[in-house]
Amino acid sequence: MTAGDLARLMGRRSSATGTAVASVAAPYTFQRTFMTRSNLDQALVTGLSFSISHAIAAGFQESIQSAALLAVRRRSGGEPGAARWSRATIGLDLLAVAGGLAAQRLLRQQPGEKLSRATGRTLGQSAAITGTAGAVMGGIQHGAGLRPGWKPTVAAVAVTGLTAAQREWHRRRNEVVLEEQGLEPSEITGVKAVGMGAGVAAGSWLLGTLEGGIADRVAGGVARILPGSDTVWRPVGHAASLGLILLGLRAAARKAFGVVEGKEFAVEPAVDVRPLDPAVSGGPGSLVDFRTLAKMGRRFVWTRRTPEIIEHVLGESAAADPIRVYVGLGSAPTTEERVALAVAELERTGAFDRAWLMITTPTGTGYANYAAAGALELLTLGDCANVAMQYAARPSPISLDRVAEGRKQVRMLIDAIKAKLDERPPEKRPRVVLFGESLGAWSSQDAFMDRGTRGLIDAGIDFAVWIGTPNQSKWKEQVLRDSRPDVDPALIGVFNDIGEWEELPPEERGSIRYVMITHYNDGVAYFGASVAVQAPEWLGDPDNRPPSVPRSQRWMPVTSFVQGLIDTKNAARVVPGVFDADGHDYRGDLVPFFNALLGLGADADRRAKIVAALESEELRRTRWIRERNKVGESMAATVVEKIRDEDPEGFMRAMRAVQEDFLSSLEDAGPPPAE
Repeated sequence: MTAGDLARLMGRRSSATGTAVASVAAPYTFQRTFMTRSNLDQALVTGLSFSISHAIAAGFQESIQSAALLAVRRRSGGEPGAARWSRATIGLDLLAVAGGLAAQRLLRQQPGEKLSRATGRTLGQSAAITGTAGAVMGGIQHGAGLRPGWKPTVAAVAVTGLTAAQREWHRRRNEVVLEEQGLEPSEITGVKAVGMGAGVAAGSWLLGTLEGGIADRVAGGVARILPGSDTVWRPVGHAASLGLILLGLRAAARKAFGVVEGKEFAVEPAVDVRPLDPAVSGGPGSLVDFRTLAKMGRRFVWTRRTPEIIEHVLGESAAADPIRVYVGLGSAPTTEERVALAVAELERTGAFDRAWLMITTPTGTGYANYAAAGALELLTLGDCANVAMQYAARPSPISLDRVAEGRKQVRMLIDAIKAKLDERPPEKRPRVVLFGESLGAWSSQDAFMDRGTRGLIDAGIDFAVWIGTPNQSKWKEQVLRDSRPDVDPALIGVFNDIGEWEELPPEERGSIRYVMITHYNDGVAYFGASVAVQAPEWLGDPDNRPPSVPRSQRWMPVTSFVQGLIDTKNAARVVPGVFDADGHDYRGDLVPFFNALLGLGADADRRAKIVAALESEELRRTRWIRERNKVGESMAATVVEKIRDEDPEGFMRAMRAVQEDFLSSLEDAGPPPAE
């Protein structure tokens, strides 16, 4: 057998091993997880899981085959025969199985274990699975005389198919418990989802083919310089090609980030006129230029509940005029200057004279939750102020690199506010509430990293409400898991819903000042990169799992990671104007938790009025933005139309003046330059 024939034989065996591993795991890509999935979601889960599993197993098997080839060459002193290489490979496969099983046994999962331990255990699992598949595929190939043909192919397909069918039977039997839990199975059309998944896998295969071509060229180049054939150096080629692909993806991502950020800073036609409201940033007398607020900041200052709105909703006069302060990334060049600008705006608006001051840490785009701000404004009859500062201009999933900046900024803002409040007598200071959602919760919590709950108290934070905290929050892990002298557990509460709060004894509720609202099925709160190598706690004993976590769900490294990504995406699905308390939607939790934690005393009737008003306003705002987000239908165009209809003569005078200015600017420009 020539070197080329041996290389093709090795390629077929590694590919067959990858296909076997991926196919056997495929049934579990259909298991029910946190959220139900669409056919497209299922296609992504199945296609990506299959492709990644295939790539990992094939690459692992390729490494085993290269090691076997090297070992046989050293012993024989020349080019080995195919049979000898095949036997050596099967032997190493079995050795990988034994080593993998030993690693899993020695590195059993422990509570609070280090990620390095989990990684070692998962590598052992991968070695055992791949070694088993490689030995079976190798045995079939070896038994067929190491020659291509339909007999070994049929045998390999039969073994793989029977094993996958057994896995599917096992999955379906386990999912009987979904009905007992009251969980709906995903509405997936199996054939359609599999077909779409095959399309995703085909796309991944094309990418894999490109990667393989680069790997072959790199391996050939290395073989010309160093001892050994290109077959031996192919794993090195894979490492180099993957590095090149990742560099390319990184460059493309940076360009895409620039486009996304440009859209966030662009003027949105629906709110392209500065508000005539001195109580908000960007209004008359404001120190902040309305144009620098970015899209989310402009929306935030335009959605303040005025005293008239408060009276209309609740049938009572407002206690004060609520204040909203927002500082965008473009409002000042440095973090220090933006913090100083925010404090100056708070002083200008009289925010420190209100009974409540809420510091809101936005999400990645700069979004400050309108429902949270509105809930506080209505619950306090307007006797409150809200301040938010933008630290990123991209959706949260692609703003993770901005968390450190957000953490620094919120800490500086809190310190600056405390310094101002310390200048006032205690009886004339507002009570301070820290609020953060998703990436904003992570940033505002980690501002107190290594300070525990004592850090919040020392910073003058009277209360905190965090919703949908990502599992990467280090402060959260410190205060909930570690035994620290700077942490008072009685001050912290973690709840899925207001019912869990109400079940606590009154004395326990009375001591809690800092609340994390975390839904059991919020992928953002529970999913992280560690799922790829470690079974999470919420997938422990099926009988002790939270109510919304399927007892039939099983952890599998690649599959669970991809499913977690899709769950995280689906958790953020919201319906405008319909407040829910599910997944990553916490709008339905805000009014009851603000009222209970802050002791605002709103009865059920008032809370219902507030929720109904917030839902209605959100629906109308969504409609307005959708209908007015065009140049011809913008807010400015709407203002012009109203002036034209109500004061035609004044409108014509203004139009003539603008026209004259425009024409004079053309005259001042002079003749065009000569070519």
